[in-house]
Amino acid sequence: MKPKEIMTPLQSAQAYLLDVEHELADAHDRIRLLVAERNTARLQADQRVSLREEFRELLGTDEIEQGVVVVRGLQDRIKLLEEAGDAMVSHAKALGMDGTGLVKRWFKAKEANP
Repeated sequence: MKPKEIMTPLQSAQAYLLDVEHELADAHDRIRLLVAERNTARLQADQRVSLREEFRELLGTDEIEQGVVVVRGLQDRIKLLEEAGDAMVSHAKALGMDGTGLVKRWFKAKEANP
């Protein structure tokens, strides 16, 4: 075995200070990481609150199940309106009115809202 080096009190103090400096740097890094994580958590919480408020404003509820029912109802309504618009265009074409602005506006509206 190699004999241990004997350190002078000054060398011992310097080694201790070096260890403390490394621990301090590690602590600062950890603090920066924790602050970043806290800020991210705050942003996510704010977004959840904002989304919940927007959800409530748009759908009249902040309950997911009720919101799904509202959205499905809106989807059904859109489907009925599309079917009615298609029937209107078909009827207009049958009457020879397929060159009118009504038919063009319908197709333009349908293309804009797929």
